[in-house]
Amino acid sequence: MKKSLLLAAVMIGGIPAGGGLPAHAEQTRLWKQSSYDDFDKGTARGVAVRSDGKVVLAPKFREVAAPDAAYLWAVRRDSAGNLYAAGGTSAKVFRIDAAGKITVVFQSQELAVQALAIDGKDNLYAGTSPDGKVYRIQPDGKSEIFFDPKTRYIWDMAFDGSGNLYVATGDKGEIFRVKPDGKAGPFYKSEETHIRVLSWVHEGYLLAGTEPNGLILRVTPAGQGFVLYEAPKKEISALSVDRAGNICAGAMGERGRQIVREHFS
Repeated sequence: MKKSLLLAAVMIGGIPAGGGLPAHAEQTRLWKQSSYDDFDKGTARGVAVRSDGKVVLAPKFREVAAPDAAYLWAVRRDSAGNLYAAGGTSAKVFRIDAAGKITVVFQSQELAVQALAIDGKDNLYAGTSPDGKVYRIQPDGKSEIFFDPKTRYIWDMAFDGSGNLYVATGDKGEIFRVKPDGKAGPFYKSEETHIRVLSWVHEGYLLAGTEPNGLILRVTPAGQGFVLYEAPKKEISALSVDRAGNICAGAMGERGRQIVREHFS
């Protein structure tokens, strides 16, 4: 697609009843539209306008399923293509198959399931709040407590290449590492109240987003962390790393005058 779009219009005056030539003829007028502001004035149908002014095909959205939950906090997909959605305010995990059929595969007494992870054998792990526990749900539906960190919130979970599960928690701002056999211990202790989100970056380094100072931390395989970025918002709620190693973060919440104390640990 060309970077700019050239539009042309020919204006033809009215033709007299006698069939003569137009009384007032208009010449061809040309105009050029190539910026986002230009295209934003129109109505996009089936296309999206990028910030640099390029017009691309737009993604198509459709409803896959509507689980019976007030909130959906996390979504994961297994190797068979089943979609799992974690909900609340009654802690449930829904399985949604390719046909859109919804099945409740896990339910507990906690208020919400806010984190999901799936291991290499398609075992599902559900982290609950506000009585933070990690449950393992096997493909046959059997569930058990896999890890109890004795803290209130399980915010996010991520597996490494060796099958170790990293668990981001609050309200003590800790990351735990749980081995495949269930043996666990503290991996990283921050000075923040919550570790809200985890994401892997190159060479096995773990990224962590925090609250209330809106920090992005990089944690080494040895469990040593330092601040990569301090956001103007109080909470880093989403992290993603592209193929070039660029970090994209979602932040929310206004914060007051707070001091960032954690630069090395």
